[in-house]
Amino acid sequence: MRTLIGVVLVVPIVDLLLKAMLRRALAGGVVSLGPLGSLRTVGAPVWLARVAGEFHIGSMWFLWTVAGGILMVFAAWMPVSQVFAGLMLGGSLSNGLEITWRGRVTDYVCLKFWPAFNLADLAITAGAVGLVVELVAALRVASLAA
Repeated sequence: MRTLIGVVLVVPIVDLLLKAMLRRALAGGVVSLGPLGSLRTVGAPVWLARVAGEFHIGSMWFLWTVAGGILMVFAAWMPVSQVFAGLMLGGSLSNGLEITWRGRVTDYVCLKFWPAFNLADLAITAGAVGLVVELVAALRVASLAA
């Protein structure tokens, strides 16, 4: 569990510091990434508000707590998945903290072929993909042993 907790703490610290540095360094400006797109800070709306039509901070933190509990149980059941669960929890914690403090999430990688995203989004995605791969591998091993 130390690995999971460590990742959950490191991801938001790095993400929030990087966002603060980019907001200061870019100051509304844009850095070109050539044909791929650009780096610029974009305030992204809360996805829960887009889906549900209404948004309450308490609802967001309730969902985060429930999902976090499920991920922690999964990580205890499959200890090899602690890094992936930590990435998902840390990325979502970072976005949740920023929503609570700023009302929006700061995205900064704006590719021409993909919606804007940030380090927390990458952590969530990498964690989800890693968990799925670990689960498929565990199920495959279990089916071969049977």
